[in-house]
Amino acid sequence: MPGEQKLTPFERITQAVQAQIPIVRAMERELGKERAHQLVREALDAANRKAVAARGSLLDIPTLDAEFAGFGEGVRYEFETVEKTDTLLRNSVSHCDYAEFMEQIGARDLGTLLICDSDFAMADELGLRLERTKTCMAGDGECNFCYHVKSA
Repeated sequence: MPGEQKLTPFERITQAVQAQIPIVRAMERELGKERAHQLVREALDAANRKAVAARGSLLDIPTLDAEFAGFGEGVRYEFETVEKTDTLLRNSVSHCDYAEFMEQIGARDLGTLLICDSDFAMADELGLRLERTKTCMAGDGECNFCYHVKSA
């Protein structure tokens, strides 16, 4: 729409998360934390897969490299590329405002569910395999992203 302000990824994601938190908390009370989180993860993975499938193409490493940097648009998002080949991108994120945001709103315990774990389904849908064993959200001091292009 004319005059409509474009949201940064941070603004878009944090607005969505703020709307999701009360729903997740209600589900936790009614269904228990484990079942609630399972249902939320399934729903978010399906929605994220649908959203990235609309791109109509898989991601290659140069495109992923450029998009990874854009994810931190408008926020303090510090990372370094540790390794990059034609089929692999390994980045280490040392500061993530998403973790700080979740802490500030008292919902850091939901950050991995509502933000971080979405990366896996999206990567898969885009023809990539993501390995990550640490996140800032979990208090590990870094996010260790390693994307591999899936073989055909």
